[in-house]
Amino acid sequence: MPKIITIAREYGSGGRLIAQRVAEKLQLVYYDNEVIDLAAKELGFDIDTIRKAAEEKTSSFMYTMSSSAFTLPLNDQVFTTQSKIIRHLAKYDSCIIVNGCADYVLEDYDDVLTVFIHAPLESRIKRVEEEYKEEHDNVKKFVMKKDKGRSNYYNYYTTKKWGQLKNFDLTLNSDLGIEQVADTIVKFYLEGNF
Repeated sequence: MPKIITIAREYGSGGRLIAQRVAEKLQLVYYDNEVIDLAAKELGFDIDTIRKAAEEKTSSFMYTMSSSAFTLPLNDQVFTTQSKIIRHLAKYDSCIIVNGCADYVLEDYDDVLTVFIHAPLESRIKRVEEEYKEEHDNVKKFVMKKDKGRSNYYNYYTTKKWGQLKNFDLTLNSDLGIEQVADTIVKFYLEGNF
């Protein structure tokens, strides 16, 4: 039976870096934007269009762009397709899935360790500037906007509230250090404490 790790994260917390380290240490397959790319291919859309849609909840504008009354808006199609792909991946192989809603999509599956990575806002701003090398007029505002988008998306497509501790088996502050956090996740995974 496959054992899965899902990682959701605040923007700039280093969650993707941590997931990659965990994947290396456990020699697991790692998925993040690959899930979005697979959804794009399945829907026959441009990958950039799908990535943008995957970050936004449905709007009435998207409904008006639908070709018929029976067509789901693009955002809903992306969420549905990503969910199918995530369930398919979890069914056949132990892996790490970095996707904001993967914990919810796989909530009825056994052997899923759900992790949320967070950090103080100032630490995340610093990481975005120094490690991610992103340049924005107002980095603080940009980081907060990214979190708000993730929160809105998660809250819209799930029955849970984004970032709420009780939704996860393990929540970790990445200020403890990327390696230390990765080692903690590896330990929980190997001990089956989930």
